[in-house]
Amino acid sequence: MTMKDFLLKNDELVVLRSAHKAERNLRAAYKINAVILLGIGWKLKHVKEVLLLDDETLRSYVEKYRKGGIQKLIFTNHKGAQSQLDEKQIEQLCEELEKSIYLTTRSIIEYVENRFHTLYSLGGMRDLLHRIGYEYKKPKLVPGNPDIDAQEVFVSQYEDFMLKKPSDTEVLFIDAVHPEHNAMAAYGWIKRGQKRKVKTNSGRQRLNLHGALNAETLEITIIESETVNTDSTIQLIEVVDQKYSLAKEIILLVDNAKYHYSKEVQKNLKDHPRIRMVFLPSYAPNLNLIERLWKFFKKKVLYNQYHENIKTFRATCINFFKNIDQYADEITSLMSGGFEIDYT
Repeated sequence: MTMKDFLLKNDELVVLRSAHKAERNLRAAYKINAVILLGIGWKLKHVKEVLLLDDETLRSYVEKYRKGGIQKLIFTNHKGAQSQLDEKQIEQLCEELEKSIYLTTRSIIEYVENRFHTLYSLGGMRDLLHRIGYEYKKPKLVPGNPDIDAQEVFVSQYEDFMLKKPSDTEVLFIDAVHPEHNAMAAYGWIKRGQKRKVKTNSGRQRLNLHGALNAETLEITIIESETVNTDSTIQLIEVVDQKYSLAKEIILLVDNAKYHYSKEVQKNLKDHPRIRMVFLPSYAPNLNLIERLWKFFKKKVLYNQYHENIKTFRATCINFFKNIDQYADEITSLMSGGFEIDYT
């Protein structure tokens, strides 16, 4: 029998809920709660996120309940381990956990047994990990080779420049977004025990939008192209040049995409002496303000939204930017607070 086959009968649910209500031990109550949620059809990944537990732990709860009911489920063997780690060994274990991300509790048990000749049970190891400050969660994905020093220099120079720059100088953050004609499932409040479905599309059509965000006014300039490359960059430069015709200088802050360095783009910039291109530090999307706008756009247009065909999808995307003023307060809030630099 698999987790998918684990469904509780009504009489079992009555007993479990009664036991949960009467239980005074918080850990035992959590175990009962987990079994109830899984038994009424909650997916394993959702129970993990709600109760902050790992797959192994939840599977062990279900297995114990199957074998011996509530009594087996909430029974705790306080002996846990054959022997305890001393402070120095715990320090060494923490160093190992900082170097490597272990996917299962069992793999940590094996490491401890091989390294310190100490055997822990699953429950005992989970207790130890919680006690020394570890929890089961996803790591945060960050760029592989960020230059923190370069990011700090950029932020300092940018903030100083924005304070002192002439009023007839415009600063624009440049980047592209590629919304795919498909719904993106996102978290939302759904009635417990019920499932909500969002339609998806079988195709993989997408739009290519190249944009410029004004650092001061937060005004957005968008062009649509077949692909984002040298040609679309030149087209965007032309549009920006016309749009800010009264500016004495226009500074474009761009990432290190190859087409920004292309001979054609650099040649085109010479034909627009008012426009200067400044490159952001490598691997630093956190410094490009327009990235925040793209995330906001996806939240409003893509998350849990079904668009029947590419035509209606395109219209929705374009209308978002045409009517972007309605989100002025939200966008201003998103852009405030300075830049984030990940020092970890």
